[in-house]
Amino acid sequence: MVGFDVRNIILDDYNDLINLNSNLDYSSIKSKEEDENLRIIVAQLNDNIIGYISYSIVHDRNYNKSLVINEIVVDEKYRGLGVGHQLMLEAERHAKAYNVVYLISLNNNYVEEEVEFYNNQFFELNSERRYEKQFYLQ
Repeated sequence: MVGFDVRNIILDDYNDLINLNSNLDYSSIKSKEEDENLRIIVAQLNDNIIGYISYSIVHDRNYNKSLVINEIVVDEKYRGLGVGHQLMLEAERHAKAYNVVYLISLNNNYVEEEVEFYNNQFFELNSERRYEKQFYLQ
């Protein structure tokens, strides 16, 4: 297991996130930093960001809250070491605080590595080809 910290994003993380995902832009990071329902949680090893999860809390048409995972990215060098799992645990901790009913991934075109990850996190593929996890508060 790699010794890393998991924390909320700060604007100084922008360059490290761009190294992980060149499709990100400054305005999306800024909006997530300011909106309590939009979050980016990062995994940091020493001075480097090695992964992140981006998600939002939304209401469905039945007024149930759900945590929607926009993306989860881990640097290739650190995959398989529990980084993604720890990021997911932090998202689930946030879901619990907001009385979320289920977690769902927005992606519907998964590569094999993502399928394995979501299966290991106890998500199930729903009828819309999105991974979903019922979330029961304890």
